[in-house]
Amino acid sequence: MNWQKLFASHILERGYDYYCDGAVENIEIGRDDIRADVVGTEDYEVEISLNDGKVTDMYCSCPYAAGGNNCKHMAAVLYEWTADIMDEDEPEDTDNEDMDNDADAESMDLFEPAVTVCDYKKKSAAVEKLVTSAERDIVQAFLVSVLAEDKKLLLRFRNMVNKCATKEDVEDYFEQIDEIADRYLGRDHFINYYQAYDFMLELEEIIDKDVRRMIDNGSHISAFHVMNHIFVLLGNVDMDDSGGETSMLAEQIYQLWLELLTKVNAQDKRKMFIWFTTHMDGSVIDYLEEYIEQIIMEEFKEPEYEQDKLSFMEEMIEKAEKKDSGWSRDYAVGKWTVTYLKTLEEKNAPEDQLEEICKKYWNNSGVRRYYIDRYFEKKEYDRVLQVLDESIELDKAYRGQVLEYIQKKKEIYRLQGNKSAYIEQLWKLVLEQSAGDLDIYKELKAQYSEKEWLIKREELFKKLPPNAHIDRLYKEEKLYDRLLAYVLKSSGLYAVQSYENVLKKEYPKQILSKYQGEVNKMASCTGNRKHYADLVALLRRMKRIKGGSEIVETIVEEWKIKYRNRPAMMDELSKL
Repeated sequence: MNWQKLFASHILERGYDYYCDGAVENIEIGRDDIRADVVGTEDYEVEISLNDGKVTDMYCSCPYAAGGNNCKHMAAVLYEWTADIMDEDEPEDTDNEDMDNDADAESMDLFEPAVTVCDYKKKSAAVEKLVTSAERDIVQAFLVSVLAEDKKLLLRFRNMVNKCATKEDVEDYFEQIDEIADRYLGRDHFINYYQAYDFMLELEEIIDKDVRRMIDNGSHISAFHVMNHIFVLLGNVDMDDSGGETSMLAEQIYQLWLELLTKVNAQDKRKMFIWFTTHMDGSVIDYLEEYIEQIIMEEFKEPEYEQDKLSFMEEMIEKAEKKDSGWSRDYAVGKWTVTYLKTLEEKNAPEDQLEEICKKYWNNSGVRRYYIDRYFEKKEYDRVLQVLDESIELDKAYRGQVLEYIQKKKEIYRLQGNKSAYIEQLWKLVLEQSAGDLDIYKELKAQYSEKEWLIKREELFKKLPPNAHIDRLYKEEKLYDRLLAYVLKSSGLYAVQSYENVLKKEYPKQILSKYQGEVNKMASCTGNRKHYADLVALLRRMKRIKGGSEIVETIVEEWKIKYRNRPAMMDELSKL
């Protein structure tokens, strides 16, 4: 049950914090799996697969886990699971089921680490008992001493007492956030991987404990400004973010923005809109700008924002046209122009207005693709075909776009029932733009009779370029003699391992001969134990082919003589 090794240390710490805070809910523990919800700024679903008590697979719906990472939510659920197992192992004492907090406090060492949620509650009760038992003057003097020495706690305490954050409070939070960044950046002005977790943890603490309290107390705009300061800072610090902390914190802030929009009054909502639109000026790093774009375009649905959003998009198009980089300029112009066109379309703008905008930005491939898709949906196929031919010429330097255009032409000809033109596009695709593509190949084959196809197939094979993966087509057509020739001619093991199952029954000697040649080449090079273990795995694979055991036995005997001075190799061979 040593699952902790599956996580980076800082992820484990964050997961433990979530677990201690009771964030794991609705946990269902089965023999082969665990399911639970982890609640926070946003709720995430976690599923963990087990085999004999060992973790075999994990899933979480959070963005960090979507990148293939093991996240803090998974760790939190596993801590909860471990605690449940420990609780089950403890003998029941029915006489003490209703033990009160005082008894819990008595049984808990103040300085003992809390391992389970039960321990955490006991420790909290013990601390509470100590504080309530102290004289008021002692508590007050201690609190004054602690707050005088700790600016962060002083600011948090003032926020708790005043319940309404002032402009001065917000500025103090700005200063605190900047001080945290300066401290971690240091002289090198860089936050390394090992510091990144602690840096983000301090910023997350401000959001969880200070910003959260502001929102709950109704200081919505103050909370908005504090989290915005953190959001802008995220993209402006030079940091090793391979742990994914930036995206996790940015997502947390985004969810709080959405929450605020449901709570603020009309005047404060206008202030939020102004901040979002004015910060699409490069002050926020590009990949974080996507959060702002999303909230501008998907929220603020009230009628009074309609013209403001259109003006904003016009401004973004104008800015995009001034970019220096050709690719970046084309991408941004296309993105914002298409967004603008779709918004106008939703508002039932006149056709001539949409046509005029498309005409103005016609050289942009994104705008032409919008035009193609729009009139394709209207089934104005002749107009679309004309634009597709023009686009193939304009974008001929971009292979992927040309492929997209030809595929669209093929689809239109199919819908029109123009079989000859449809087949012509299929040939163009399978020989040029998507050479050897199996799906296109099958689609082309379906257009001919069995007799016709035998002729057309050979014609196609002769015209295919060398990089067309003709082996896939041989397999599809069950031309196993040609597939075997391809495999034997290929270098390395990839082809023989790919087609071993379809060839070994009919051609066992040839497949074994190919394997024999390749493993002997591999054995001639010295390597580490893994290299020799891989060789033995290949020999085992050969033994499963008819006649393979005798050949493997011969190979092993030869190697034991030829490579007798390689102890690791001899040890691995003994396991065969």
